[in-house]
Amino acid sequence: MSGNSCAECSREFQTDEALGQHRQAKHTAQPQPRQRKKTPGKKVIIAVLAVILLVAIAYFAMAGRDSGAPKPIVGGNASGYFDEKAFAAKIPKGAIHWHPHVTLLLQGKPVTIPANVGLETAAHKPVHTHETDNILHWEVDRPTVQNMQLGYFFSTVWKKKFSSECILDYCNGPEGTVKMFVNGSPNDEFEHYLPHDGDEIKIVFE
Repeated sequence: MSGNSCAECSREFQTDEALGQHRQAKHTAQPQPRQRKKTPGKKVIIAVLAVILLVAIAYFAMAGRDSGAPKPIVGGNASGYFDEKAFAAKIPKGAIHWHPHVTLLLQGKPVTIPANVGLETAAHKPVHTHETDNILHWEVDRPTVQNMQLGYFFSTVWKKKFSSECILDYCNGPEGTVKMFVNGSPNDEFEHYLPHDGDEIKIVFE
C-alpha cells in the first residue's frame, strides 16, 4: 500500500494533497447540530392563561358578592336573615312584664287568640294569654334570644305557624301574602320581632 493510501478506507490517491482533502471531507467528525429545547406549544400556553383568567374572574366575583351582601338587621327580614348577636344586644337585662296587643286579620276576618294559652299546666309559659282580648302577657324572669321573639308565642306556646311565609293555616300564594305592622308602620322582622310593652302588632294575610 503506497503512502497516498487512506488508512480508514484504503483508497489510493496520487498526491498527499488529494489524500488530505479526502480525509477532511470523509473522515473528519462533523459537529452535530444542537437540538433545540422543546418549548410548550401555543395551545398549551393559551390553555394555561385561560385557566388563570377564569380563576381570577371567580375570585373577584365572590369578593363582589360578599361586599354587596345585605347588612344584618335586628330581628329578621322577608328572606329569613336573623342576626342573633344584634338581637341579644336589645334584650332587657332583668325580668319584664310586658303586654303587646296582637291583631290577626286573615282575608278580612279577625282571628281571636284563645284565653289561657300557655297556662294549661302548672308551669306557665313565659308568654301567655289570660283573656280573649289578644293581649300577650310577656312575663319573663330571664329574657333570652328564644323567648323574646314574637314567633316564640306562636310556635312554642300556641303551636301555630307564623313567619314571613305563613300565618296559622294561611301561606303566601295566589290568595294573598303575609304582612306585619308594628304601631302602624310596616315591619319585616315577622317571627323574629322583639315585642315591647304596649306594642300594637297587626298581622295581615291578604
